[in-house]
Amino acid sequence: MNRFILQEATPIPNNYKTTKSTAGFPVLQICAAVGASVAGIIFALLLFFYIRKCYYHKRKKAGNKDAYWPKVELRQYRLAELEKATNSFSGDRLLGSGAFGNVYKGVFNGGKITLAIKKAHLDSYQTVEEFRNEVELLHRVKHKNLVCLVGYCAEDGQRVLLYEYVSQGCLLEYLVGKGKRPLTWQQRIKIAIGSAKGIAHLHETQPNIIHRDVKPSNVLIDDEFEAKVSDFGLVKLGPDGDASHVSTQVKGTPGYMDPAYCSSLHLTPSSDVYSFGVILLQLVTASPALDHMRPRSQYHISDWVKYPIMLHLQM
Repeated sequence: MNRFILQEATPIPNNYKTTKSTAGFPVLQICAAVGASVAGIIFALLLFFYIRKCYYHKRKKAGNKDAYWPKVELRQYRLAELEKATNSFSGDRLLGSGAFGNVYKGVFNGGKITLAIKKAHLDSYQTVEEFRNEVELLHRVKHKNLVCLVGYCAEDGQRVLLYEYVSQGCLLEYLVGKGKRPLTWQQRIKIAIGSAKGIAHLHETQPNIIHRDVKPSNVLIDDEFEAKVSDFGLVKLGPDGDASHVSTQVKGTPGYMDPAYCSSLHLTPSSDVYSFGVILLQLVTASPALDHMRPRSQYHISDWVKYPIMLHLQM
């Protein structure tokens, strides 16, 4: 039984005692490293978002939308530049008005450069993407009988196009009004042919471009009496593979709008052809498209020129 007498257990020597200098050191070191890393990541993220916010605000304030215009090699003007060039779009710089916007004379670099500035009505475009697509297309349209697009502005909701300035005014100034300037028949024929070529080039572009506001004030005359069709910066693009499409809103100038287009809302290149036909009648007669001084049945120039023909046929 003595063999089974329990004796007090002798404690096993601890050869792995830790000292105060080493206790918990690896844990503290890891925690400190992780904490520093997390703090660094948070700081980097905050710095990134702060810089991005400041950069976006700066771009927005400056009107710099280059991210939207990767394919356009045109100068992007700031709205402040245009306001300075047009005296804040004052009336004395107004060159003309249309269904889509107003055109102003802009003077840059102390009078060394003059451009025609087309400021669109606020409801002319639905989205920035729509405006961008049109700028890209118009930049590719090059013809000697079309006014050349040289720049644009898309700042603070404004949609502005800048064109070359044609010095000799518009065809309307040569046809009607007290200050009309006489044209020789050779000049009239040259203007008619040039206008036709410019409009035809728009129609032959892919996708085809329908002007929708062809009229004498949108036919400019240069020093050589060459016609340049203008104000096609707010055009309607025809769909690929279709010669016509339904327009959601009738736009144009009374007297020049195709009656078929007005009644059906079906826009085709023929709508521009009708408007050009009215211009031809004005070139021949030097009369306005609509004249309240004529009899009611001859109010429109097309009815007025038909009257003597019909009268002659009845004789």
